[in-house]
Amino acid sequence: MVLDKRAVRGFASRMDWDLTSFFPAVVSAEFRDFREALERQAGALRPRVEALALDPAADVDVWVRLLLDLEDFRARLSHLGAYLSCLTAADTADEAATTEESAFSALRADAETIGEGLVAALRRVSADRLDALLGDKRLEGAEFYVCEAKRLSAHRMDLPREALSAALSVNGTKAWNQLYSRLSGDLTFAVPSADGTVERVPMARRANLLASPDRAVREAAFTGGNEAWAGYESVCERALNAIAGARLTLDRERGVEHFLDNACRGARLRRETLDAMFTAINDAAPALRALGAYRAQLLGEPHVSYRDLAAPAFIEPENEPPLEWDAGCRLVGDAFASAYPALGAFFRESLEARWYDHSPRRNKRPGGFCTTSRFNGESRVYMSYEADLGSVLTLAHEVGHAWHSRLLREVRPFASGYPMTLAESASTFAEMILVEGVLESDAFSADRKLALLDTDLRRAVIFTLELPVRFYFEKRFYEDRRKGFVPARRLRELMVAEQKRSFGDVLGEDGADPLFWASKQHFYADAVMFYNFPYTFGYLLSQSLFARFREEGSSFLGEYERFLAHSGQMNCEDLVRGTLGEAIDEPAFWSRALRPLEELRGRLAAFSTRCAG
Repeated sequence: MVLDKRAVRGFASRMDWDLTSFFPAVVSAEFRDFREALERQAGALRPRVEALALDPAADVDVWVRLLLDLEDFRARLSHLGAYLSCLTAADTADEAATTEESAFSALRADAETIGEGLVAALRRVSADRLDALLGDKRLEGAEFYVCEAKRLSAHRMDLPREALSAALSVNGTKAWNQLYSRLSGDLTFAVPSADGTVERVPMARRANLLASPDRAVREAAFTGGNEAWAGYESVCERALNAIAGARLTLDRERGVEHFLDNACRGARLRRETLDAMFTAINDAAPALRALGAYRAQLLGEPHVSYRDLAAPAFIEPENEPPLEWDAGCRLVGDAFASAYPALGAFFRESLEARWYDHSPRRNKRPGGFCTTSRFNGESRVYMSYEADLGSVLTLAHEVGHAWHSRLLREVRPFASGYPMTLAESASTFAEMILVEGVLESDAFSADRKLALLDTDLRRAVIFTLELPVRFYFEKRFYEDRRKGFVPARRLRELMVAEQKRSFGDVLGEDGADPLFWASKQHFYADAVMFYNFPYTFGYLLSQSLFARFREEGSSFLGEYERFLAHSGQMNCEDLVRGTLGEAIDEPAFWSRALRPLEELRGRLAAFSTRCAG
């Protein structure tokens, strides 16, 4: 069981992206002055919000001026937060950035307190006063934000308790999340090398190694990674229970009937819509499991295994040009330019501006993300790029997020806050643009196209079979957590049970991953619970959007861009109804979205036959 030296490339010595348009450095005077100004702004906003909470019948002009100042504050806060998230993810050993991130947690708690003050004030505002407020021209485009805050007021404690909750979260849920993030950044695991030595590989690279075409590499990454996580299982157990316990306590005090209600509110959809989606997925389970079984067959395996979920079934010939970073960017750029010229031009612009940190290196946090400042309108993309198609698709995915943010740059900050469900629509749509662009281009070899089709099939299995595992695991965990502390042994049982339920008999006897609950960072997010179902939601919604694109061609892209540009101004049901004329709270919508996936096996098989011929 050895790791090819190609898989353990040299680590970069510095970050790739340019963050100087944010601040010259975290220790710079510009950064300090900006942070201190934000602190003063927060201090000035708090008494104004509290005064309105006591006197909601204040003049409309007082309300409007407060909202405008709050909007500016939130935009500046996103600027500081985006910058710090980039620094701390790219180098977990950066003590100055980590210290500032801890201080930022307190500032963010102040912002939450101010937001809760606004909600408390809106709870008492009269219908007539609210209508007058919404009718003010200075708030044009902010109506949805204000109305959402008013609706949230029905599920909030009184202002002093909400302020205390926000303050305690700095040393509570946020601290547990930071502990987990630091652990995942520091953790390494042993992998044998071809020369007989043992490599200590950072956990940030595990996902990429699990996508290796070499089963021995995947086995080493799976086994070594789980051995490392098993050594810190008690830490993960405590962190997960603490975060969930705090949430459930707050739910009880806020009068929230079910923990899924908060998740749905955050996703801006109704429980009926979430139920409709999973009903359609469960109904389609036999066909979806057949896709998983077909992938296992292509890999030469009798059953599905978590070791192999990300593995490529088709390996490009050695004479293919390697997909190093520059080659991967050309692949993405050419595909975008061919299928969606505006997206291609944006990608080139972002590359020239150095918005990407892509090199694998030590002390780099696992995963990938796109973050955007609502203050300067710029995004940054973070990932650990490997020379494979999986990384190329991840790049396209994150560019989709950045494009979404670019389309929202012209709307006011209050109208730019979209939920994860709609965020993942843009990123997944970008992936499909890439796949179709490559398949239709003469610039790419048949072997590379076949590998990309296989990647498309692989991701379909993950989005429709593996991601639901995470949702149902988390649901059962919260049901148990309401009764008391959930030990690691039970967490393993729940994880394996849900993996078997989703994959059925196509999952091998030793194919489960009992420690997935510990290794998946999404479960430990302090700000978002049920982090994973929006990915499936966005993936399937993108199937519907892309079906329209196929039917209507480039004329649909204007409608698509309007869809994204309005994603911060309405809930999911209204947005889809207005764009596609579809009812997403009915299983039929999701069943139609799933149909193209059932064709993937035939499409790949037919293309494979043509390549062989």
